[in-house]
Amino acid sequence: MMFKALACDFDGTLASGDRIGPAALEALAKARQAGLKVILVTGRTFFELTRVCERLELFDAVVAENGAVLYFPREAMIREQGPPPPSRLLSELDQRGIYYQVGRVIVDTARADEPQVREALEMAGVSRDLVYNRAALMLLPAGITKGKGVEHVLRSFGLSFHDTLALGDAENDLALFDACGWAACPGNAVPELKARADWVFSGENGESVAAAISGPIISGLLPARRSPRHRIAVGWVVETSEPATIPARDVNVLIHGDPLSGKSWLVGALIERLLAAHYAVCVLDPEGDYGVLAGLPAVTWAEVCERGALDRALAQFRRDAAACVVVDLSALPHPQKLEMIRAALQSIRDWRRRSGLPHWVFLDEAHYSLHREGVADEVIGLEDKGLCLATYRPSWLKDSVVKALDVFILARATADDELGFLRSRLSHVAPVAEGLLATLPRLPAGEFLMVEPEGQGPAITFVAAPRETIHVRHLRKYADSRVPFGERFLFRRPDGHVLADAQSLHDFRWVVARVEGGILAHHAGRGDFSRWVLDVFSDRELARQLRKTEARWRRGEIPDLRRAVDRLITFRYGTEA
Repeated sequence: MMFKALACDFDGTLASGDRIGPAALEALAKARQAGLKVILVTGRTFFELTRVCERLELFDAVVAENGAVLYFPREAMIREQGPPPPSRLLSELDQRGIYYQVGRVIVDTARADEPQVREALEMAGVSRDLVYNRAALMLLPAGITKGKGVEHVLRSFGLSFHDTLALGDAENDLALFDACGWAACPGNAVPELKARADWVFSGENGESVAAAISGPIISGLLPARRSPRHRIAVGWVVETSEPATIPARDVNVLIHGDPLSGKSWLVGALIERLLAAHYAVCVLDPEGDYGVLAGLPAVTWAEVCERGALDRALAQFRRDAAACVVVDLSALPHPQKLEMIRAALQSIRDWRRRSGLPHWVFLDEAHYSLHREGVADEVIGLEDKGLCLATYRPSWLKDSVVKALDVFILARATADDELGFLRSRLSHVAPVAEGLLATLPRLPAGEFLMVEPEGQGPAITFVAAPRETIHVRHLRKYADSRVPFGERFLFRRPDGHVLADAQSLHDFRWVVARVEGGILAHHAGRGDFSRWVLDVFSDRELARQLRKTEARWRRGEIPDLRRAVDRLITFRYGTEA
């Protein structure tokens, strides 16, 4: 279930004729039993609310007086969010014979009296916002709205607005809708709310809302991914320059492509855009590719080598409902990485069941941990959605993972095994299956094909959005600069005999292209290439990529080591051999 809280208006939404009916009371009880926080939101004065609503204990919090008063029934704690109305304002209203109700903060009058109310405010020298509520007119201190009151409550519960569904019916509920990630209303709501709502439920007032809560809301059957308002832009369509978007919720995403195809760039761009929209994100980073994100606000980067460090990193979601946590596992040996990924996914699933956070989980190099003998499905939480997998070998993923994917974003791919996998998986999307093999090998870096197999739109080709966090490639002169004699790279046979040396990266590429394969295998097996680049040139990015290439070659995943090393240096420095 996507929602963790319901923010429900009283009059015209839950209540009819001053009372919440039996069906609505039962629905609220079911919602709390299902683990949702239920927040009552009303423009009524707090005193008046206690008179007409006898079951305040059904709510985890009450936002009364249009956001001016917060009440927490369990603790019997009440908080005013603004000052009481000045007596001289009430005196001016009395002199004009205007009927009003006074709350702890609010003054409630009739909408028909607006001209005289404005005159009274001016004569009293009092500043108050005028808020419409069907036939009522509410006088409130500046900045106080239902939405602001709900924001305070959500922070106190440690919940995100993205996981909150607002239910309302009148004009003053627009601010409530703005404060919540999702919005719905009964069929008799005012037109402005219907136009703003994600869903309009059939029927009227409490009966309509009760049926919706007991049915599709608790059961998780509302079609969240179809909402046009809840999408994240990842680039622009090549043919039309229109935004290319994916659903912000309720989908699992695969991002696939060859090394150096732009796959990691797009993953980073998607993370940045989710952060900008205040979604909580966790990145499980086996190879240390996403530490650059630590330069962004609200991002916590943690190098994790033991379980305690993992728990401390994930605890950030308890403090910040819009946090991004990058869990760097690159320092761990491969078997321990798998165990830590398993532990992280289990902890994340527990966190999500309790609080809904994080909204998105990114797993890089997903084929290492989600293969047929990898992490169990019940640990992954595929049905919880919000999972983004990045891999250059999707054919290794277990069938249950592949079947749970909703969006495919594909960069350049040339491996026959992977192209065959994509063709079989997308065979029922006829236009894609026919052109897929012909298109993907020729895609330039930075262009992507996006397919939603169960979606309503066609496959599109798009260019990736720009990134805030990018590495700046070194200038060509650094590839040609020569290092001191003692820092040369010596190409040796296993017996120690030196066959060639390199005093620059340009020299290094020239030798790699020509030296016998056994020499390359000897050095890659020892991790010499990445160590030399890091120690001598201090190029952490190239060293990291070379370290990954060496590890992949040792595992038998890269058949042509010579070409892989050459491409890395070319991409990083733009040199020619």
